[in-house]
Amino acid sequence: MLLAFMGCVDDVLDRKPLNLVSDADVWQSTQLVDLYLVALYDNIPTGMVRGGATFEFHYTDEASHPYAGSIFVSDYGIQALALNTTMYSWIRKANYFLEMIPTSALTAEEIATRTAECRFIRAYYYFDLVKKYGGMPIITEVQSFDSDIEALKVSRNTEKEVYDYILAELDAAAAGLPEGWDATNSNRATKWSALALKSRSMLYAASIAKYGAVQLNGLIGIPADQAQQYYQHSLSASKAIIDGKKYSLYAKSYDHESGSGDPAANYESIFTDENNVEVIFQKAYSDPNKTHLYDTYVLPHSFKPACCGSVGSVTLEMVESYENIDGTPGKLDYENKVFETPDALFEKKDPRFKATVSRSESPFIGRNIQIYRGIVGPNGTVYDAPGADFPLDPSRKQVGLDGPAPLGDVGKTGFYLRKYINTKGGIVPDGRSAQNYVDFRYAEILLNLAEANFEANLDKAAALNAINQIRSRAGIAKLTTAQLTLEKVRNERKIELAFEDKRFWDMRRWRIGTSLFRNTQMHGLWPYLQYKDGNYKYTFRKQSGAPIDNGYTRLFQERDYYSDLSAYIRSNANIRNNPGW
Repeated sequence: MLLAFMGCVDDVLDRKPLNLVSDADVWQSTQLVDLYLVALYDNIPTGMVRGGATFEFHYTDEASHPYAGSIFVSDYGIQALALNTTMYSWIRKANYFLEMIPTSALTAEEIATRTAECRFIRAYYYFDLVKKYGGMPIITEVQSFDSDIEALKVSRNTEKEVYDYILAELDAAAAGLPEGWDATNSNRATKWSALALKSRSMLYAASIAKYGAVQLNGLIGIPADQAQQYYQHSLSASKAIIDGKKYSLYAKSYDHESGSGDPAANYESIFTDENNVEVIFQKAYSDPNKTHLYDTYVLPHSFKPACCGSVGSVTLEMVESYENIDGTPGKLDYENKVFETPDALFEKKDPRFKATVSRSESPFIGRNIQIYRGIVGPNGTVYDAPGADFPLDPSRKQVGLDGPAPLGDVGKTGFYLRKYINTKGGIVPDGRSAQNYVDFRYAEILLNLAEANFEANLDKAAALNAINQIRSRAGIAKLTTAQLTLEKVRNERKIELAFEDKRFWDMRRWRIGTSLFRNTQMHGLWPYLQYKDGNYKYTFRKQSGAPIDNGYTRLFQERDYYSDLSAYIRSNANIRNNPGW
């Protein structure tokens, strides 16, 4: 019996532990290969739902952060979301995948497809690096340590070389990727995903060439005479997606030709109606297995599920960027005026404003948002003590449940971000958001096409048509040929892609940050209630200085067009830092 038992023990000890997977095992299993790819996909950098209370819109004129310890008014090249100090570890993982996949037990077709997927992902990694830092080392093989650590310290490539590398990788990926996947794999990259990234990245390269300057022998900047070819590359990718007719503008809830439906509700649904016809590539989430914190941080103050909330404090500058429905400028007319309801001030606004920004009395989840700074009594006395009852009507507080207020984490501008919040269900519990992050959508492709055509002075009619498709879907007046200007093209992008992690990079590539933030104060618009004879009316006052941005002015310096490379220099002395850092 003892000998038999010992034999059993030996047999058990000879077996591979069931909770360990060797490197060799990975390449023998399609499922394990795909799990490796999942990790690579998951590390594609997207700014909106990465888990913290800071979003890329806080670095722009879109919003102000209301928390006292989270004010972003300068040094934009060292802010967390403008940096990426771990990308080369993921590039190494991608390089290793590409090195090993040919040795796997997968079929030749499976190997080719997954190779194309990985090249798309690696190109995305490099795009994140180049848009932040300019030229960075291009490493395409797995570096191995063989006692010569200096050999691992690769110098920077030029910015142009990195963009050209991205272009070549995306062309190869598009050629090897399928046009679509089955429902189980619907979030994997397709030919159209690669073309969408090409459309975006080459537009960025073209802008750098047109508006930037070559410095450090080309480590940053692209020669101006190269702008036209990059616009052409972007344009060709955009046209391929449009001509493919697989995607279109979302229009379930609004028909612009007949005018039937609700354009605001239609625009809002783009981001909550999952896997709709406009979505080209997304990062998918699900509750409870994979969630994020968007609602936890963005919900208005009185709706927050636990901590936080209020971080989407939209600026007056952003609000007034929205035109009126008839196409006239969106500057608000409120001076010395009294309104029966807050709707009266905003009723002419582009419907995308209503779908993106919440203002006082906006219907929300179960009740209206309550924003007012104080109550003006019949004799002119202003009652504005947060939490205190209004003496003439104790059923109402002196300050709205959602502020604005000078202290605390409540919103400070008089507006809240609405976009991406699913207002059709109940309040999302703390940390349980599951909205998909839409990275590429068809509207951006139309905007890319319009910008490339306009900037390169190619097909202005096609640019106008693309812009007007978006404006028609939005429910606002089309532009005429005479009205199509660079300012209009850029503002349409600002509005359509608002709070989608595009504005900060647009500010950089267009080189407009130094014009927008020149010791500049952001503004809010504070509603006040006017009380008389038991009735309430509204007035509005423009607010600048404290508590918005804690009273600081914003300054975007020339050096902020590229991010600080100090973190890379600490591990690689051959890396030369960008000017000003």
